[in-house]
Amino acid sequence: MRRRNFLKLAGAGTAAAVALPAVWYKATSLHEAAAGIITRELDYLKLDPKGVARFVEDYLKDPWSRFTATQVKPYYFLRTGDDKSNVADMTSKYLLSSDFFMNNMDEAKTVQYLGLYNPYRSPCANPFSSLHYPDVVS
Repeated sequence: MRRRNFLKLAGAGTAAAVALPAVWYKATSLHEAAAGIITRELDYLKLDPKGVARFVEDYLKDPWSRFTATQVKPYYFLRTGDDKSNVADMTSKYLLSSDFFMNNMDEAKTVQYLGLYNPYRSPCANPFSSLHYPDVVS
């Protein structure tokens, strides 16, 4: 192979290696990335995909949501970010907005989204209540 052909081929390969992730990044919507984060973080639970999509839509509309649009996609693709507490905030808010605690934290049941959690409208049942755990005999 001649040097000139090799450089053309290497240049085309490099351009494709840079362009394909950029196209993939642009093709993924903000809602898909946020739903992907929740699904990945709570992979040990059975989540209702339609409920996750509705939660993401409500969560991103909420003016108090800590996860901004500029933080969702980089964390989804690179799993890094300045503040990982935003991921914890979004996933915990999803669990509080679902029937997970009402079902006594049963991981075998499918988690259904009920509505965006607001502590002033509907306080969550205490997840550390003795009602959720069997009595411990000393």
